[in-house]
Amino acid sequence: MLAKATLFAGSIVALAACQEPKEIGLDPTSPVGVFYTDTLTINRSTILFDSVRTNKAASLLVGRYTDPVFGPVTASAFTQLSLGSQFIVQDSLKVDIPAGQIVHDSTFLYLQYTYAPVYGGDTLQTHEVSVHRLTEDISRTKNYNYTSSIAYSPQPLGKLAFKPTPVTSAYVKIPMDAAFGKEIVAVANKDAGKADSIFQQSVKGLALIPGANNPSVLAFNPMGTSGAYTSVLQVYYHIQGKTTALSQTLMVSMAQGRFNRIVPTRAGTLLSTLKAGQATSSVETKGQTFVQPGTGVTTKIEIPGLSDLKKRRVAINRADLVITPVAAPSTQLNLPPYLALAEVNAQNQLLRYQTTDFVQFVPVATSVFNRTASSWYYPQVSGYNTRNKSYTFDMTGYFQTIMSGLTPNNGLLLMTPSTGNLVDVSTGVASNLAPYYLNDRLWRMILDGKASVKVIVFYTNTL
Repeated sequence: MLAKATLFAGSIVALAACQEPKEIGLDPTSPVGVFYTDTLTINRSTILFDSVRTNKAASLLVGRYTDPVFGPVTASAFTQLSLGSQFIVQDSLKVDIPAGQIVHDSTFLYLQYTYAPVYGGDTLQTHEVSVHRLTEDISRTKNYNYTSSIAYSPQPLGKLAFKPTPVTSAYVKIPMDAAFGKEIVAVANKDAGKADSIFQQSVKGLALIPGANNPSVLAFNPMGTSGAYTSVLQVYYHIQGKTTALSQTLMVSMAQGRFNRIVPTRAGTLLSTLKAGQATSSVETKGQTFVQPGTGVTTKIEIPGLSDLKKRRVAINRADLVITPVAAPSTQLNLPPYLALAEVNAQNQLLRYQTTDFVQFVPVATSVFNRTASSWYYPQVSGYNTRNKSYTFDMTGYFQTIMSGLTPNNGLLLMTPSTGNLVDVSTGVASNLAPYYLNDRLWRMILDGKASVKVIVFYTNTL
């Protein structure tokens, strides 16, 4: 198919091409107009969010590593503990066993690896994790930022030096201080052993702190049910005079307060001048822009060239936004598996619909939409295409809405959702849980040069 040549003022350059749709980022069956352009002006900049919420973190991040571009990163995790079930110890007649007859044997913290457990380092080297007692409450109503921290005892309750083996072992097993285990056993059959709110008054939670020479950040799964293959604190005990081994499982569960502290060191890197809320042009960073969600770094894309199309009074038949990042240098320095595009205001803050608080993501829309509450129910998510080495968004409806004057052309931020579907299965509409789209994972992405972001528009001239 031959694409006819056309000439635009300003940023749209005349071109003629005989490329098939599949060669320029479109599916071969996509509807195609007579004209197309892939030379719209696109501006890229790097944004540092003023905050990234890490409470109810999807992963507990512990460790440190040095990224050759982004610089060193240190991660620590803070979490409450839940009883899981009431700690009641009774005899065969359902009579409570006296506290003096419940004997502590041992206590271990089991940390389950996530499906992608290593960021940025070498698992053949020794890692160290120390477990400390929190001396300050974790609030379940406060939004903890990636720079947040709370107080903990300097004396560790447990410590383990190990070489991670996520392929052959599901978890890390850390032996805990016997006195701490005895303290937990002592709450059996008491009010503190029956209600988290009372238990957490004395056992506020745990801090997971990396060793000084850790070569990578490890990700542990805080969710799951009781058992050896989840992140739990397991307390083993027996009844005096009995040989039967018993245990109580304390959970690190989805309902409990937890957050990650992620500290980047950007001195000496291209990101050293980043300031919260301000856009740093790619011109200032050698043509590159960056994405590292765990440290609040992302890329803003602006497409002023759409204004030229609007002046020409054309009808958009199909539009794709193709994002092609620099290849990941190793399997531990991972690209985000998914991207989404979110609208921002002049302060580079995410726009939310006023009545629902939904983030205004570019939706799955193939025609003009009205920007009412329901417009934001179905966010568009693009997975990384390993064949094309890129992410592709269908921008047809979104660009049509800009051309019609319904949507301001203020730019979009790259977001890194943890799932390919941001629609909540229980409600049938978009999820409003920040961990799904504004997350604390240490994925990283570099966009280098003009070819890293391209818009391809097929259109019909209406003049």
